[in-house]
Amino acid sequence: MGFFEDFKNNLIGQYEECEAYRLVCQQQGFNPYTDLKYEDDIDYVPFLVTTVFKRSNGLFTKLLRKNLDGIFKWTVSSSTSGDPSIVGRTENDIQVLRNFVEEDDKIFRKRHDYECTFFPLAEDMKAFGRGEFLGKTLESYLGNILDIFTYRDDTIFLLKPSQNGFSVDVDSFIRYIMEHDKKDHYAALGGSTPLFYKTVLSLKEKIKPVELGEKAIVHTGGGGWDGRKGNINIGTMIERWRFVEDVSKFLGIPEENFTDTYSFTENSFTMTGHYSKEYRDYIFHVPKWAKVIIRDFKTLKPLKRSGDRGLIQVLNAYGTEGFAGASILVDDIGEIVDYNRCPICNTEGMTIKIIGRVKGTEAKGCGATLGGDN
Repeated sequence: MGFFEDFKNNLIGQYEECEAYRLVCQQQGFNPYTDLKYEDDIDYVPFLVTTVFKRSNGLFTKLLRKNLDGIFKWTVSSSTSGDPSIVGRTENDIQVLRNFVEEDDKIFRKRHDYECTFFPLAEDMKAFGRGEFLGKTLESYLGNILDIFTYRDDTIFLLKPSQNGFSVDVDSFIRYIMEHDKKDHYAALGGSTPLFYKTVLSLKEKIKPVELGEKAIVHTGGGGWDGRKGNINIGTMIERWRFVEDVSKFLGIPEENFTDTYSFTENSFTMTGHYSKEYRDYIFHVPKWAKVIIRDFKTLKPLKRSGDRGLIQVLNAYGTEGFAGASILVDDIGEIVDYNRCPICNTEGMTIKIIGRVKGTEAKGCGATLGGDN
């Protein structure tokens, strides 16, 4: 079956198994059995906003599709506000996430014989803040993503556990770029955007730029373009074009060799984008196993034209067996680049830009309507 049929089956399952989502559908007069007959009907599918998954809303069990016995673990976001999202997942949900990350990796990950990253070891990330919640293990969502990434066995992980969380091993980063300076190696760098950028800016005042060459690549992920991620705060927003320009000049890596991955805890797949000099931004490809709708800020009607900006709605056909994640409205702003193909690499499928986060986003009454677990 194709995406539409799989999505319809997933949504019907969520409608039947999650009373909270069924209530939202009933309030909007939507029934997936009768109102989801054709692909265009997807535009009318009710969504849950990411904020209903926040710890403060206390809706953890109400947003599950299984009872607690069927949940494998809770995954928690890297919150900058102290109010993280908490999502219950089955073992199969984790496997589906793994499959999609690996597929995305095959498409965008270029050859690399050497690698260093501004991330910690996956196990260190998962262990940080790990605990028990409602009788199940609670772990970092990002840590679970890192556990899937296909890092080399000799990858240098620049974030080391410390008393305050993690610290950057700047000396190892310097040794890495010096070792590959003017060697034209297949060298990869990446990880946390704010930590990467902050380190480069500090080193620009201390050492000369290097020339890693045309074979080197930069792949960031995990967000943080507002300058904050978890307990990391560099004090300023990061403009994507400026990050690419500054890092490209300092490390001697072509701008077209920069990629970034977009993901969020309430979702079941990642989206990767490649940098475009023409657009001065990353162009993110919506994978064939998912669908994205950009909705008008005021009317919430779906937008279709290139250049239209609005809220991002993500539709998941797979990987939400444990939680009500089939239709999620994100507190991020997206812009349609092209509805049918990438204007840069000509790959078929919708492409978008990630503009930034909506300020002061609230649950729009969903949390109050559903009521918390307390």
